[in-house]
Amino acid sequence: MIRTLVRAMSDPRRREHLGVAATVLTAILLSLTVLLSDPPYATGDEPPHMDYAYQVWHGELPVFEEGLELRPEGAWLAPVQWTAQHPPLYYLLVAPLVGPLADAGHPVAAVYAARAVNTLLAGLFVGVAWWSARRLCRPGSPLPPLVALVAGLAAAVAHVGGSGYNDLLAAVLVTTMYGVSATAIRRGLDARLVVALCLLAAGCALTRLSTAVIAVVVAAVAVLAGVVRATQGRGRWGPAVWLAVGGPATALAAAGWFYARNVALTGNIQGSHFDWALENQNRVERPVWAVLIDPVTWARLPDLFWWAGRLPPRTLHPMTTLVVTAVLLVWVPLFLAVLQRLRYRPANRPGQVHPTDRILLAALPWAAAGTAVVMQVLYAASSGGVYPRYFLPVALPLFLGVAAGLAMRPRLLVPVWVGVTLADLVVWLGVELSTPAEAGLYSEPVVPAAAVGVLAVVSAVGATVLTLRAYRTPATTVAAATRAATTNHAAS
Repeated sequence: MIRTLVRAMSDPRRREHLGVAATVLTAILLSLTVLLSDPPYATGDEPPHMDYAYQVWHGELPVFEEGLELRPEGAWLAPVQWTAQHPPLYYLLVAPLVGPLADAGHPVAAVYAARAVNTLLAGLFVGVAWWSARRLCRPGSPLPPLVALVAGLAAAVAHVGGSGYNDLLAAVLVTTMYGVSATAIRRGLDARLVVALCLLAAGCALTRLSTAVIAVVVAAVAVLAGVVRATQGRGRWGPAVWLAVGGPATALAAAGWFYARNVALTGNIQGSHFDWALENQNRVERPVWAVLIDPVTWARLPDLFWWAGRLPPRTLHPMTTLVVTAVLLVWVPLFLAVLQRLRYRPANRPGQVHPTDRILLAALPWAAAGTAVVMQVLYAASSGGVYPRYFLPVALPLFLGVAAGLAMRPRLLVPVWVGVTLADLVVWLGVELSTPAEAGLYSEPVVPAAAVGVLAVVSAVGATVLTLRAYRTPATTVAAATRAATTNHAAS
């Protein structure tokens, strides 16, 4: 055992893998902290999500006006089924757990089982973020393990990972598409990549409508890369044509029926009921320009690291932590990343990607993120909320930007960034566990939640140490990549 650890710490790749594994464990423990600290069925959206899974188990799809069929006595119950507009893939995943437990008279066990699935998805998401970052970044880049650390400590990941929501499955699918599309850009489309992108696009379409739109953007960049390669004589036309035709066909075959159902029931493909929300939830429509100039939009939407971010910042504590985390954990690192990019523009070296491919690799994540921002702004203008978890499916470019900023002075900035993140977690957890449950609602197990929270903090510190030990300076990684490319060229 000790010899294995020693060998792992002496090999740069094994050090990186060990750091990523520790970060995956941290994400799972943070999600488990949320799982235990949130009372069952206490949030506004969780009861409808669980009811959706329950109805799927019984061979039905929910209808907005018919309300909830699963009605635990200690739950906060929504007056209508306001998650009925979502496609059923996530609910098919958790229905075999939720349905039998609820039917057996154990609704609390049912929601904890669904949350446990999301806890595992949180760990998977961190691993997928690291994998996709490796394909988006240049060979030998030091950023992927930092991306994993940033993703693993994101409060939005833990909040969804400890709740019964469908956002994390959408995030896993889109983030995987990033990596597959980046692979297609680097080496060209082939049959396996085309099939993978078609299946992932179908999965996105079966999870959330917004995710389906993002999947179209990501797949379109891969098609464009295939067309460019074919035009330049570096690839074949066939795979690009197959993806351009097969991607939409697969998504429509998988999920078209559901969106047709939305249109039939509500008159719009989203399945939305904005008229009901405006009348019953104190929502107001705003001009797009008002959303764009609202500083809360740009503080809240990208702040995936804000532990109090599930509710609007209407009191002193959430407003203060919003400002602190948005500035220190998001915008300062992004500013440093831009500054570093302006100061240092890497030249093309042997073995690096074609200049056109480099442009497409840069455009891939940001085109998807830009599309998501436009959709979120339009949603907020039509009376919707600005919630960080809505940005989670396209979070990878944000994680890359934050990691790039921290990489400017990693030995200093990473510990400070992690320290602020964990301080916000401790404050949130203290407030959460000291607030008594509302009368008539379920309560949380305080002692287990606090114990797991301590373990999560310890794990986060360990993951940070291991990630920094695995960190390789850009000069070292570029030299290694150049040596590898020169060796490969000589061998060929």
